[in-house]
Amino acid sequence: MNAQGSATIDAPREQVYAQLSDPKRLEPLLPSVQSLDELGDGRFAVRVVPQTALGATPLFLELSIGEQREPEHVRIEGSGDGGEFRTTFEVKLDFAEHGSGTEVSWEAQARFNGILSSLGQRILPAILASQIDAVLHAAATSPA
Repeated sequence: MNAQGSATIDAPREQVYAQLSDPKRLEPLLPSVQSLDELGDGRFAVRVVPQTALGATPLFLELSIGEQREPEHVRIEGSGDGGEFRTTFEVKLDFAEHGSGTEVSWEAQARFNGILSSLGQRILPAILASQIDAVLHAAATSPA
């Protein structure tokens, strides 16, 4: 499954980049996070329980901050499972100045195995886009 989008954020590029490339600063921006533990080497474990049309689905994810070019690009990679499915994904974020704010363009690729694979083309792109949009807009309102 592939999804992409963009958002204009009313915050300086350096602030948005810093918040989305640092696990400790990213944690409060992530929807439905119950815990985040640093594992070292830019990796962290996250337990999330997102509410979707399917109900609450607990997910256990291991994420890593991949390539970074401050303040213009960051890649977040991850894998994990929840119940009867497994996922791997990659989210690329590109930051450009837009007046006094920031234009964030994003691209996500995800693979699902198990029960969620049948929903991949119909429902999950919209859920993923909604989650990314929520994180980007939380970055605009979060303290620097």
